[in-house]
Amino acid sequence: MSATIIAVVLIAAPLAATELEPARDALRRHDYARAARLLQPLADAGKPDAEYQLGVLYLPRSANEGLPPNGTLACRLLTAAAAQSHPKAAYTLAAQVDAGACPASGRSAADWRAVAAAAGYAAPAAADAQRSAGSDDPATLMRRAAREGDAGALEHLLTSNPATTLGRDRRTALHEAADGASASAARVLLDHGAAVDARDAAGDTPLTVAARRGAAAVIAELLAAHADPDVADSRGDTPLMLAVAAGSRAAVEQLLQRGANVTAKNAQGLSALDLADRSGRAPAALEIASLLRARGATGTARFSVAPGHRSEDAFADATPLMLAAGKDDPKTLSAALAAGAAVDAADARGVTALMIAVRGGHLANVAALLAAGARTDLRDLDGDTALGASIHRHQPGAARLLLQSHADPNALISGAFPPLVAAADSGVPELVTLLLGDGAHVNAVDPAGRTALMAAAQLDSAPAVTALLKNGADSRLRDASGRTALALAIRATAGASIGPLAAAAGIEIADVDGLTPLALAAQRGDASLTAQLLKAGAPREAKTRTGNTPLLLAAAAGRDQVLRQLVAAGAQVEARNDLGNTALMVAVAARHAATARVLLELGADPRIRNGAALNAADLAQQSGDTSVQALFANR
Repeated sequence: MSATIIAVVLIAAPLAATELEPARDALRRHDYARAARLLQPLADAGKPDAEYQLGVLYLPRSANEGLPPNGTLACRLLTAAAAQSHPKAAYTLAAQVDAGACPASGRSAADWRAVAAAAGYAAPAAADAQRSAGSDDPATLMRRAAREGDAGALEHLLTSNPATTLGRDRRTALHEAADGASASAARVLLDHGAAVDARDAAGDTPLTVAARRGAAAVIAELLAAHADPDVADSRGDTPLMLAVAAGSRAAVEQLLQRGANVTAKNAQGLSALDLADRSGRAPAALEIASLLRARGATGTARFSVAPGHRSEDAFADATPLMLAAGKDDPKTLSAALAAGAAVDAADARGVTALMIAVRGGHLANVAALLAAGARTDLRDLDGDTALGASIHRHQPGAARLLLQSHADPNALISGAFPPLVAAADSGVPELVTLLLGDGAHVNAVDPAGRTALMAAAQLDSAPAVTALLKNGADSRLRDASGRTALALAIRATAGASIGPLAAAAGIEIADVDGLTPLALAAQRGDASLTAQLLKAGAPREAKTRTGNTPLLLAAAAGRDQVLRQLVAAGAQVEARNDLGNTALMVAVAARHAATARVLLELGADPRIRNGAALNAADLAQQSGDTSVQALFANR
């Protein structure tokens, strides 16, 4: 270290915590513009803590609402703080210099890391090795650490990257913490200013993701950080609805305690109580339904009433024919029809007797009303038809009668959903086959760009998937997030559906992250799926956006069995990513000694150098892992 740097180390002047607290409070509230205003005068006064924090706020890749990124200003502030030997500023600046940013910092990245180390800051060897190996961009590393609940790795990554860093699909690390049900990672990210209500490319916020997983502990963290409890996803589902669908009583209780709206409806016109009633998860569903009713929840369907109530109580404005349709009593219905009742009369919600009979599954009543000329094209105020009601209420018998009476299998139902997509979402394969047999458009899409094949794949409904493919479903189509049915099935850890999907077209299509189905399987270490995909002809050398092949991804994750499968299938052992790293280098950098040993056995060349002129032995030395270093002791 030069004498100048040594001198700088000796003159650090930390900022009193009380001076910085107002700005930190603004960060916790995600008021980034206010935080910047509070930090600016402190930074102007040469306070290194303020210079560092303000510099991080202005770094590129940020999504700090109200505060556009400014790379030049960020570099100037970080340099000023690092020059006063602020340890985190020096380490952050080193990362920026490594990335080709901050060319006017006046020193090399190694010099700035030396400043950080002399000031008492030492990044973990694994983090330094990952930086040298460059196996992934910072956004990917943060998201991975968040999903895996690695709070320590997150803390270090956050020293040089804002918590609001976005991936290519606009997904943040906080989304991944929610998806991985990691409350500790969520807490770290929120403490560093993560945007609690940020939406990704699919329209999800961290709270909707956590609710979909039933992750009560994460939900508690997000709500404590003032997440909107009533935010809706692209299908109109609120966190409460998603938690109900997940069958998580704890998550439902968290949301109810924060005042979640129990009367909201989704794009299908269903409320949280409707979802509880139709879930079939007894006794959990009954307990959740009881919680919702205690908060005043009601079902959107007119016949849906609380236990112990007479069905007539739900039909204050109903005609005698409607009341009869809601009972399993065909004689009463026939008498009402014989008395000249208006068969298509509707109540204040636009609900007809036919809709009521369909929703209740009273098939004799449905048949009688259809025989009496009841119209199948009428809609209630939620935009639902009788056919839509049969799908939402899992009534294939009623759907068959309606289709036989020429109900339109392609007329959009509530929320602009094609009946076939809603049927696939229902998890009732018979509904799918009925609609297909009556001419439903097999590739129709819902508002999120999902086809029925995608919906069936996510639910792992193999009979529906098979029927859809047999009827011409296009497996190459992508949803709004750029994912095919196969990619969605793999991400949902589907089992039975993957075989027929892998045998269909589109096995080479990558998702928004550049991950092909084989790459996803390799990264997850799923040997069975890897074998299926390789047998189906999945491309072995397809690269992600950062140039990683399935083999490189398997090496980075330490998936030894998958590595052997890929190499046996002809995958190139010396394939390189965008930074010139081979699978061996990536495995070494990740400190996977067993994986590195496997690669050496498979013929990996340890002499190859990457874009930073480092070979595997150099990376092993940087890793600080003696088991990895031992592999190269005699090479």
